[in-house]
Amino acid sequence: MLTSTYIHASGIGPLTEKRIWQSGITDWESFLSGYKSIRLSDRHTEILLPVVEESINRYEEQDYGYFARKLVNREHWRTFGDLGERAAYLDIETTGTYLGAGITVIGIYDGHNTKSFIRGYNLDEFPAEIEKYPLLVTYCGATFDLPHLRHAFKGTKLDQLHLDLCPALRRLGYKGGLKHIEQELGISRKDEITGLDGWDAVRLWHEWEDGSKEALDLLVAYNSADVENLKILAEFAYNNLRAQCLPVI
Repeated sequence: MLTSTYIHASGIGPLTEKRIWQSGITDWESFLSGYKSIRLSDRHTEILLPVVEESINRYEEQDYGYFARKLVNREHWRTFGDLGERAAYLDIETTGTYLGAGITVIGIYDGHNTKSFIRGYNLDEFPAEIEKYPLLVTYCGATFDLPHLRHAFKGTKLDQLHLDLCPALRRLGYKGGLKHIEQELGISRKDEITGLDGWDAVRLWHEWEDGSKEALDLLVAYNSADVENLKILAEFAYNNLRAQCLPVI
């Protein structure tokens, strides 16, 4: 989907992009060879040609930061088809206190393995790990996870491409919290963590501080389920949003 995208060019909107798709131009390479067959104004052609050439070069160089800067946030979902295998599915737990200071657990799932970063153990290893990934996938991360993380790890930019599934799924008609949408889509959790929510995560951390190892194990399992289920939701959101955008391709 990324290589079929044109709205990252300043002055190009959804209608112009759709006109390109409807003409049978399915990617940047075919645009360069076939743009003369499209009903585009001279102005749009002048805008698009250098941006498409630049996009091809940046994509080949794996300079995904270029697309993070050029694409508006709500369209970062378009990169999932290209970068989903290199995404970090990310979720944090906190004590519910002020910004950044209360992070207790950070979970990262790479599509195969889950890594947990826990306060008092290895939380300081998080910045080096997260820099490995060109795409972050969260649920409400734009308003919760990333602000907390930027405050807690001030030297970490977290300026990658970011697919926030909350607004992405809302575009498909799914509203509410992560667990509610999981239930709507038939995504299950293990019995021991079914029904737990963010307030339980706070409670479990305090129980761990009071000496309960079982509470920490349960908290980590809860966080791990969050990040692992994000992959299922991201695939669902991407496939359905793509189908809405590109019915002609």
